[in-house]
Amino acid sequence: MRISDMIEDFIKDLFEEGDDYIEIQRNELAEHFNCVPSQINYVISTRFNPNQGYYVESKRGGRRAY
Repeated sequence: MRISDMIEDFIKDLFEEGDDYIEIQRNELAEHFNCVPSQINYVISTRFNPNQGYYVESKRGGRRAY
């Protein structure tokens, strides 16, 4: 399984555990997966966008997805 797929699955699992939104700390998630933070950005921008039914709000230090 590719790292991008693992990150996507991890984020989707967070949605299953939580409410209507989750907050993600990009650097912490990158450390968890031992990857560069831009890999997290890539996954969020390509797999969690309005076409897939998500709204992503970027804020300093983290991202919020609905």
